[in-house]
Amino acid sequence: MEGDQKKNNLTGLETKNSPITKTDIAVLFSGDSYGLFVFKKTEKIVTAVYLLTGLMSDKEPMKEKLRSLATETLSNALMMSERVWGEETYQKNLSSALCEMSVLFDVALTAQMMSKMNYQIITDELKKLLTFLLESSSNYSSAKIAFPAGMFDGNYSYAPEQTYQAKPAEMPLKASPEVSDLYQGQNSVKDIEKNTTAEKMSVTKSEPAQKVVKDKNNRQEIILAMLKGGAKLTIKDFAKNIKDCSDKTIQRELITLVSKGLLKKEGERRWSKYFLA
Repeated sequence: MEGDQKKNNLTGLETKNSPITKTDIAVLFSGDSYGLFVFKKTEKIVTAVYLLTGLMSDKEPMKEKLRSLATETLSNALMMSERVWGEETYQKNLSSALCEMSVLFDVALTAQMMSKMNYQIITDELKKLLTFLLESSSNYSSAKIAFPAGMFDGNYSYAPEQTYQAKPAEMPLKASPEVSDLYQGQNSVKDIEKNTTAEKMSVTKSEPAQKVVKDKNNRQEIILAMLKGGAKLTIKDFAKNIKDCSDKTIQRELITLVSKGLLKKEGERRWSKYFLA
């Protein structure tokens, strides 16, 4: 009677939580039918392992070992939802755990810790999933895209923005005077040479109307300014204010500032965040 009540409670719990779990898993594996298929198969095997080991004594070391391997297998299957390079690493981890569980079930059968029928069912499922992992290719999977949507949108009709306005020239440029005008009001040839030299200096001092400042010092100043106040930002955050250069260039600037001891870094790859030292 008590066993039936526990079964009814378990069934009610599964019915209540099942839609939420399925929805969450579908979101994690959105657009990745291969990863979702492997996860669902792994989930069923893990459930079967827990049911079988539930019949073992709590003092039996194999019970804890099998459940530990099952949990590890499910964790690796779930991590496939975050892969961007393919599933080779997770295939290796899953295959290793499945093989180890299969060997432990062989021992359990020999030691008469489980029935032959249960042994046959669980080992067949382990073999099927293991064979599928070994034979399936990354060409059949759909690992998540590493780039944000719209990253390569737009054409190549680029015009640099004006970021710096040069100061006006100290001496305005004049049109070249006629030879006859040079002699007007001049007392000697020396006065003519002096006037000509002054005009040449004016030309030398004049600056271009516009000058775009693009150097690493400017980028590093922007990075340090954005981190004032204790902010922790990613490369994508810096890219919003640092224009006309790639994310790789910004990453190199961040690495340089870290090596100088001005910044610190936490996290790895796309989860990396930078903050003032």
